[in-house]
Amino acid sequence: MGKKVTLQMIAQRAGVSVVTVSNVLSGKKGASDQVRNLIFSLAEETGYQKSALKDREKERAYRFGVLIAERYVKEYPSFYMHIYKEIAKEAAKRNSLTILEVIDEERERLENKAYKFADAEIDGLLIIGEMSPLFVDMVGKSAQVPVVGVDFYNVDMDMDFIITDSFRGMQKAVERLIQFGHRDITFVGTPKATNSIMDRYMGYCKALLQNHIDNTSLICDRSVGEKGSVIEFDLPLKLPTAFVCNCERTTGVLIEKLRERGLRIPEDVSIVAFDRFLDEYPEEMEVTTYEIDENALARISVTTLLKRISGKGKPAGITVVNGILKEGNTVKRREE
Repeated sequence: MGKKVTLQMIAQRAGVSVVTVSNVLSGKKGASDQVRNLIFSLAEETGYQKSALKDREKERAYRFGVLIAERYVKEYPSFYMHIYKEIAKEAAKRNSLTILEVIDEERERLENKAYKFADAEIDGLLIIGEMSPLFVDMVGKSAQVPVVGVDFYNVDMDMDFIITDSFRGMQKAVERLIQFGHRDITFVGTPKATNSIMDRYMGYCKALLQNHIDNTSLICDRSVGEKGSVIEFDLPLKLPTAFVCNCERTTGVLIEKLRERGLRIPEDVSIVAFDRFLDEYPEEMEVTTYEIDENALARISVTTLLKRISGKGKPAGITVVNGILKEGNTVKRREE
């Protein structure tokens, strides 16, 4: 049965976790002599050390630390907690586990102090969502394990960053409005709040400029300092024919404000948005969105971290995960 033996089987027979079995067989400390002797005995008895041990790197269990800013956790719906769940599921497929640490605003400002992840030993670290560049830089320099950024980037840091295609995704969404005859299109989002929103705004601008539309229009939806924890904005008296929203939460607020004015979507106003990961809209509404592939984002993030942990390659900079434009019922052809 040697070829069929897995770490999980040995762990079950030994009455310990997969992580403990992996650490013992890979020579790490932490287990008692009794536990170590039992694991080695079971590995030899089942033939694991003679056969499956050759594939130890494939079977080995790792522990991934995960950092998320507290303001993102408090959001509802929380996109980054959704991404964390996808990453946790992907890690479990690799016999590994994730340990979440929420970083509050006070700790994020401690740029000049060395960073240590909680009280747990980890093999690698994932940072989900944009944080203070100085904090991220400090973590990268003091973590002593490979670090991967998820859904944000900094071109000045020697790290792996796995991001969604914010620029081209928003460009495609705006082009759909233009194809339906819209030329008076307003972007709802605060470009200076995060790099992702800035990229989406630039995609919006490029779509307009390429189609010889010079009248860009912007409604900021949040405070720059709060980086997205509060979504609030007012609509102008004179509305455009179409809105393009930078995220799902903003889209939900916009729909509510338009309905309060007695306006119909898309008969009176059309809407496109970036991403949709939860069903938060009215039941009859399917917003036309550029949807990112959360599964791919999680899979590539975990795969990249595993490569760096095993010493395969150096940080490759920015990796872009593509999505698709999903048609809904919130865009109506504009008749001149």
